[in-house]
Amino acid sequence: MKTDRATIVAAVQIIFGVIIFTSAWWLTSDQRVTALYIFGFVTVLLGIATFGLLTGKK
Repeated sequence: MKTDRATIVAAVQIIFGVIIFTSAWWLTSDQRVTALYIFGFVTVLLGIATFGLLTGKK
């Protein structure tokens, strides 16, 4: 089923994005990198876009 696969792919992307975003908190203050926040945020947005694109009607 196409919808089920799309939901799984989008959920995995969102979960990885949240893990990447929150991993920046685990680093000490001098090791925090803004790129982790940006990369995590973009990954979550890509997960949302993936869900919308793969489940949208053609």
